[in-house]
Order: sequence, then structure tokens, then C-alpha cells
Amino acid sequence: MPKSTFFGLPEERRERLVREAILEFADRPYAEASLSQIARRARIPKGSFYQYFEDKLDLYRWLLTEEVPRRKREFIGAAPPTGDFWARLETVIERGMAFLVEHPRLARLSAAAADPTADAEVRGLHKAICEAGAAELRALLEQGAASGALCVAGASLDVAACFVSAVIGPGLTDAVLQELGADLHDVLASDALREQLGPRRRRRLARQAVRFIRSGIGPGAA
Repeated sequence: MPKSTFFGLPEERRERLVREAILEFADRPYAEASLSQIARRARIPKGSFYQYFEDKLDLYRWLLTEEVPRRKREFIGAAPPTGDFWARLETVIERGMAFLVEHPRLARLSAAAADPTADAEVRGLHKAICEAGAAELRALLEQGAASGALCVAGASLDVAACFVSAVIGPGLTDAVLQELGADLHDVLASDALREQLGPRRRRRLARQAVRFIRSGIGPGAA
């Protein structure tokens, strides 16, 4: 976690350091990312970095478990506990795709960190990121169950969360990449490809995902 001195920095300097760290980790594997490069581009002496974070892993862990998820939540917007659950779920899915379009470096950083890695130093982050995502999804499904929109409750919510995660996670990603005719690396690196994932296409894909999920755990599902 950042030290108190980090939060005491002027906002412009703090944001510059975070921005350059995101750029470095998004563009390079963790093992190749350089604190020297981050410090140089952030215009701070490398030695000063240790006044703000313990080491490279401390910075990387904070970005992945705190800062990037916070920015994504703010972008997607908190789903209110009232209103139609399925409409809210569709909005969350659509905004998730929009995040990939509008914040490719953050999306690339998240995607790389969520993949299992042989790097022992960061291997534990994979599990932490997946568990945090599962907890957020389960909380959303609990809202749906409480409103009567879902025909699951209790322990079966864990099974439902796995089901929904597969649909809106790797399943939806594969559907997007199939439509664009490209792999995830190409999409995250190409403005032209991301522009093809416009609002109309995102809404259509989100509706299809919700329709599929609803058939499995919505009212009247077998």
C-alpha cells in the first residue's frame, strides 16, 4: 500500500506518478517493468520513489487491487439497489466493454494481471484479483435475488456467480473478438479495432448476454 507521503504529494505530481506507472506496467511484463523508467517519466528521483512505496511489487499490487478497480468502478458506475435488475446488469456489461474501448491501457494491465503467471513474485495477485471480481459479482446477484429477479438463493448464488462470470467474462470476450476478427492483444493495441466496438454493438452484445443469463437463472428457468 502507498505510504502516507504518497497521499501527501500535490495532486498533479501524484497523478503523474500513477499515470506513468500504469503506462509502464501496461506496456511491459512485470519482470521487465522498470522503476527507473517510471521515476524518470514522472520526473522524480528514483530514490524518492521509496518514500511513497516499499518497492516495485508494492506499487504493482496497489495498482491492480486498489487503483485500477476503483477507476473501473467509477467508469462503470455503481448499480443502484432499486430498479430493474436485468436492465442494471445489461448496463454493467455494456459499460465493461466501453471501459476496454476507452481505457485500453487499464484494460491491458488488468487482463495481463488476471492471467496465471510463472512469476512467483506476482502469482498470488492472480487469485486476489479473481476473488475480488467474484465478490463484486456475487454482491450484484444478491441484489437480484433480493428483488425476486433471480430464482437462486443461499449457497446456489455461488454457482450462479460462476455461471454468470463465465458468460460475461471469457464468454463475452470471445464473442467480441470473434466479431472483430482479432485477438485481445490486437484490440487493446488498435484504436481502429476498438472503434468498431461502438455503443450499438456493445448494447446488442450486452442484451444477448443478459438474455442467455436470464434463461439460466431468471424466473421460470428450469
